[in-house]
Amino acid sequence: MRMVSVAAFCIVSFALAHLEAADDWPQWRGPQRNGLVPSGPALIDALPDGGLKPAWMVRDLPNLKSGGWSSPSVFEGRVYVFTHKRFSRTDAKKPGRTQFPYLPPEKRTGMTDEEYAEYEKNRRDEQEARAKAFRFDESLYCLDSETGERIWTNQRTSAYTRFPQSGSPTIAGGRIYVLGAGRIARCIGLDGKDIWSSQLEGEFRDEHLQSSFAVIGQVAVVKCGQLFALDVDSGKVLWSAGDAKSGAVHSSPTVWRSGDEAVVIANLDGKNTVGLRAKDGEELWRVRSDAGHSSPLISGEKLITYGSSRKRGLKCFDLSSTPPKMEWVFQGAADPGSSPVVLGDSVFVQGDRRLASVDLKTGKAKWSANLDLNRPRYTSLIAADDKVFYAFDGLLCFDATSRRFKPLMQAVVNRDGLLAEQDWFRRTLKIDEFERTAEGQKEAEVIWRKEISRSGPLPCSTPAIAGGRMYIRLQTGIACYDLRAK
Repeated sequence: MRMVSVAAFCIVSFALAHLEAADDWPQWRGPQRNGLVPSGPALIDALPDGGLKPAWMVRDLPNLKSGGWSSPSVFEGRVYVFTHKRFSRTDAKKPGRTQFPYLPPEKRTGMTDEEYAEYEKNRRDEQEARAKAFRFDESLYCLDSETGERIWTNQRTSAYTRFPQSGSPTIAGGRIYVLGAGRIARCIGLDGKDIWSSQLEGEFRDEHLQSSFAVIGQVAVVKCGQLFALDVDSGKVLWSAGDAKSGAVHSSPTVWRSGDEAVVIANLDGKNTVGLRAKDGEELWRVRSDAGHSSPLISGEKLITYGSSRKRGLKCFDLSSTPPKMEWVFQGAADPGSSPVVLGDSVFVQGDRRLASVDLKTGKAKWSANLDLNRPRYTSLIAADDKVFYAFDGLLCFDATSRRFKPLMQAVVNRDGLLAEQDWFRRTLKIDEFERTAEGQKEAEVIWRKEISRSGPLPCSTPAIAGGRMYIRLQTGIACYDLRAK
């Protein structure tokens, strides 16, 4: 680990710079980087019959196939969305049909590890060659939170990555921070003008790195292979931690205040979670968490980490001891990237098509429920007004105070942006009637795919809730829904 002292670090600004307004969601996972709205208006307990129309909807933002999975951030009446998109070059030959398409896990059956590794090498080489026929741009969009009107767009030429760059923007101290493709950290003013960009140390070929900045006083921290801390005024690297060759982890760091010190907590290499002093990067402790892409979660003096297998599990550490002592492990769920949320004395976690409420003190399951969804992954849980929300395919909302799984909304979105209960759409579209015959079942599938399946939440992106409104990226754009109770 390389460390540089930070003379300009201001001790009085240990409270995260993003805690500037109760109605803001200014970064990944919200005001306190924990997925929780700490206060705000009461929210509706159920959707009205006939559904909820969006307060506004913007369709001309890059979508799933070309724009990446960045989650929206909300600050002082504006919504910020980062995208990474490719455009065809008119001066380049159009690439032919791919010979090595991406293989999902179910299509790797029968392949040895060596055979799959060779296939991935060929796929990576082919995709890099095909990328020469395209231009890649990354854009930061600023929208009016009340109307969706575009205020400005900051766009720059970018680089090819195997998957679109998808870190969420962080707004702190009157500036916007985002990790761009090609290991370039960027700082942009609230007027949309560039302030600085910094090329982070390390090899780059086509890697995608999805971490989002945490800002503490004069220090902006992001995971880009290694963990880097940058000076907010200049973009100069102040310190770094971790081994660049240990493997990319796409999780985002968080911050914990210990007495008079701010501690950066981050999953370092897929095995260890570390606590580093924010002002100089000194390692204070490390624990074997086996956490990967899921972001670490702080609740009081509890550290929650989440692994990509049930063996690795959901773990709870006591931050009052050094190093933190593991208190329990829950092995009833696993996910490669979804982050849990804590509300009251419960940890709510999603994984393996299952939701669970886990006791924060003991690690014992209070309840669990199966999700009728096709491979839900990566999208994280958020909570507000004693409710937990999960946006994948549709929008699920359940009561966080109930002793059992009590859904309040099981909604989907149609192509006009209407958010309504799935059963209501089935009745309105007469899906049940069509499904009475084999031929009708095919027609029902066509209708559902046309009206619903291509219109829902953008997989892997997580909504933002600010001032009682939910801002959610859809497969067709971004929409705002007013969830305030009347």
